[in-house]
Amino acid sequence: MRTLVPCLLLVALAGRLQADDSRLPDDAFAILKRACLECHGPKKQEADLRLDSRDAALKIESVLTPGRPDASELLRRVALARNDDERMPPLGEPLSKSEIDTLRRWLESGAAWPSLASTDKHWAYTPPERPPVPSALKSNWGRSPIDAFVLARLEREGLTPSPEANRETLIRRVSLDLVGLPPTPAEVEAFVKDQSADAWERLVDRLLESPQFGVKWARPWLDYARYADSHGFQRDDFRELWAYRDWVVDALNADMPFEQFTVEQLAGDLLPSPTQSQLIATGFNRCAPTNVEAGTEPEETRVNQVFDRVNTVGMVWLGSTMECCQCHDHKYDPFSMRDYYGLFAFFNNTEIEAERTNPKVPGSIQFKGTSLSLEDEKTTAARREFEQQIAALDDQLAVRRKELETPDAGWEAGQKKRLTEAPAIHALEIVSFQSTEGSTSEILPDGSVLLSGETPDQDTYIVQARTNVKDIRAIRLDALTDPSLPGAGPGRGDEKRPNFVLTRFHCEAGPASGAGSKPVGFSSASADFSQKSFSPEQAIGKVEGKGWAINPQFRKPHWATFNTAKPLGHEGGTLLTIRLEQNFGGGRTIGRLKLSVVTGSASEEPIPGAVAEALAVAVDQRTEKQRVALADYRATNDAAAKQLQRQKTKLTADLQKLAVPTTQVMKELTAPRTTAMFQRGNYLSPGEKVEPAIPRPLVSATGSTDEAPRSRLDLARWLASPRNPLAARVTVNRWWGELFGQGLVTTPEDFGLKGEAPTHPELLDWLAVEFHDNGGSIKHLLKTIVLSATYRQSSAIRPELHEQDDRNRLLARGARFRLDAETIRDNALAVAGLLSLKQGGPPIKPYQPDGLWVKVGGQRYDYEVSPGEDRFRRGLYVVCKRGSPYPSFVNFDANNRMSCRVNRPRSNTPTQALTLLNDPVYVEAAKAFARDVLQENEATLDGRLTFAFRRATSRTPTSTELAVLRSLYESQTSDAKAQAAEIDRLIGDFPLPKSIDRVEFAGWYAVCAALLNLDETITKG
Repeated sequence: MRTLVPCLLLVALAGRLQADDSRLPDDAFAILKRACLECHGPKKQEADLRLDSRDAALKIESVLTPGRPDASELLRRVALARNDDERMPPLGEPLSKSEIDTLRRWLESGAAWPSLASTDKHWAYTPPERPPVPSALKSNWGRSPIDAFVLARLEREGLTPSPEANRETLIRRVSLDLVGLPPTPAEVEAFVKDQSADAWERLVDRLLESPQFGVKWARPWLDYARYADSHGFQRDDFRELWAYRDWVVDALNADMPFEQFTVEQLAGDLLPSPTQSQLIATGFNRCAPTNVEAGTEPEETRVNQVFDRVNTVGMVWLGSTMECCQCHDHKYDPFSMRDYYGLFAFFNNTEIEAERTNPKVPGSIQFKGTSLSLEDEKTTAARREFEQQIAALDDQLAVRRKELETPDAGWEAGQKKRLTEAPAIHALEIVSFQSTEGSTSEILPDGSVLLSGETPDQDTYIVQARTNVKDIRAIRLDALTDPSLPGAGPGRGDEKRPNFVLTRFHCEAGPASGAGSKPVGFSSASADFSQKSFSPEQAIGKVEGKGWAINPQFRKPHWATFNTAKPLGHEGGTLLTIRLEQNFGGGRTIGRLKLSVVTGSASEEPIPGAVAEALAVAVDQRTEKQRVALADYRATNDAAAKQLQRQKTKLTADLQKLAVPTTQVMKELTAPRTTAMFQRGNYLSPGEKVEPAIPRPLVSATGSTDEAPRSRLDLARWLASPRNPLAARVTVNRWWGELFGQGLVTTPEDFGLKGEAPTHPELLDWLAVEFHDNGGSIKHLLKTIVLSATYRQSSAIRPELHEQDDRNRLLARGARFRLDAETIRDNALAVAGLLSLKQGGPPIKPYQPDGLWVKVGGQRYDYEVSPGEDRFRRGLYVVCKRGSPYPSFVNFDANNRMSCRVNRPRSNTPTQALTLLNDPVYVEAAKAFARDVLQENEATLDGRLTFAFRRATSRTPTSTELAVLRSLYESQTSDAKAQAAEIDRLIGDFPLPKSIDRVEFAGWYAVCAALLNLDETITKG
């Protein structure tokens, strides 16, 4: 019997099947087919045991014993105690009593085999039909067809449903379920007092119409869509995609029909004359992670993205593990490699999203793809107004500069005196310029060098320059802006953040003849501005991964001076060879630069060399260039010109704040790519060519004779139509799982042979048909569910239920489970009175520990907590950086969205308690909660304790609970009286009104922190 181990191990994983005796043959064979036929089927018979036919199964005595269940070795093994060595399965969860009873009754009834047709088809691949609603019930319990299906199953199991939960519990439950927020004490009180017959339905309607509905229900959908704000992988740079997140919220609030919801996300770009909204919706596909690490192969990245899209569609709309077919036919489900690559072909014709900027440079890969500008008419008008005002200021500055060209003897005398005391800048004459990565260079009339062409990932500039100046004390590098550069520069690699990183500045100097050149030593370096932790000192100190950078002061010129250890200069001229290494990556290279040498003391800002030259010439002998240089320099010191420049600087900054956001969208190629099946899933080994096609098992399941889909649009329409036997079942099952903690199919990611069978198959089909028949309305479906008596049951656990159905799969009580990560935070902020309901826009950054965003690859980002109310917005809007997701959410089982996930786990760990006690978000929430309690009108301690408890849990505390809270407050207040320093540390910079006693506040902080940490506060029950 040891040969039965593989079979029986899988039997334990079988779902709970319908217990109706008329279904016993089908139910029993479904267990065998799913759990045993892999090792004991037509292709493989371990120990000569074959279970795919009755005659073969009965050849070995005592395995199956028709009419004599107690003699069955299979039944004996699965019924043994958990710690018994012979118990089957030896690992994992044992079979439930209900499952064992199903097998017992099947054997007792004679172990009849289903018809041949039944053995060949899987329940999920047959189109759902509306089943008859059970009517011959032994109880008058129930409010809807949902209740009839649930009660019929309970009665067959000898169970009864639970009574309705109290009204405080009900309003909190449905508020958390439909909008993800707790009700206010006033809302609870109003609902408890409202005893009208339609009070519950009116409450549900109000919540469904709330704009917070879309925020709550967008959260699971964004998990499915693997939405994030960064690429993923090592080079985890940010990208703008938040418009798609806002589209999902708006679509759910508008109750967009599911077919439209599907079509716009998968193929909105292929609709006739697509709107901006329909294009934004295609961000669903652009959510795929993108590998832009140096050295990656762009085509491999593109193929992996297509794989991701096929796998995501398979999980979201088919509930199937399609990824198993990437390398071979599915081992369990009826899908082939041809079926997989038929889906692949639908997604294989869009623009590449990561490509090298220089084919010769492996490290020059950059994120690309189609982006959509989100500028609206209001922004356009504001931009035009700013530009006009800036142009007017430029005209005024030009007039003032013209006036300043007139010589001023007094001013010039002062500047000539400065020349004897201050340093002077002398532009170098560029002899040659080389980019090691092949960038095109142009020497401009002012002596600066402008780079163009493809931007490499890294680059080194080697410059040879000449000067006749002696007594050189420093070399100056100017990084200049230019209209031809991305975002005007001065960096080349990123239009939105045109930064550069000078990782090393090296120089050799010698006579103009070129002989005897020696390295130049540098004593120090300085700059007009340096990015935090990126100073010019690092460029001469060989600090790995560092250097001079200027984030966030983009779009303006900057300079750095590198002071020489000894004065430089040779009789007859000096030849300098300067090496500018820029090895940070990400195209962070200088786009336009100018090199100069500085003479004299470097203690103050030097007078430019062109100005010094102009001052040395008589007024009537100055060239036009010298007059302009002198006028420009005077303008920088002229009060009127300074005022005009300040106005221009402010307007320019305001204009930059109007930077038009973009979002990533899909765009089909004009000429489609050829699709082939990849041998062993390797894109370098294409095999037989394939055309776009729906998986054949799903087409044959419906007997469809429609013309085969040929585009993503055709596929999207088919996926959401009744012709797809899976989509409606899969969708309603996930939404049911959001309300009850688990779906009717407890493996929402797998409706295949290895997934669980539905606990209530007729109810699942009834919901699927109800969903289709009501236009694919999520709000109608959710309302139907929450109006049912099944949903409204008490969640109290009765002993007989725990013994027979500890996971509540039979639905004999209400659901009780911990809230998801985002809702735990939203709930705490709402209870504390801090929550901001502001919607839409770029992601926000709440408090998180320092140092988590230290750069590993790609751009370094400094985490700056969002100002004002933004840091208190709902969890949906918290930034999602795949390489470093928000730690508070991770602690409560949120994922990094590197791939599609349709079911989050729920763990219970000490880390979660520590998060609720110590995370700055929850510390601040407890402080705000305590402040509100102290400002409440309740005069007595018990009155305030009751107020706080009701605000956190939506119910009144018992006398025992009140006593515990009272004791906590009194002990903490007593301790705080002797700990003034601790109170100061606790309060910190929190805005505490002077009218509030600090010792009282410390006591109430402890109480409020405890309330926010209650299991009941973070649990829906």
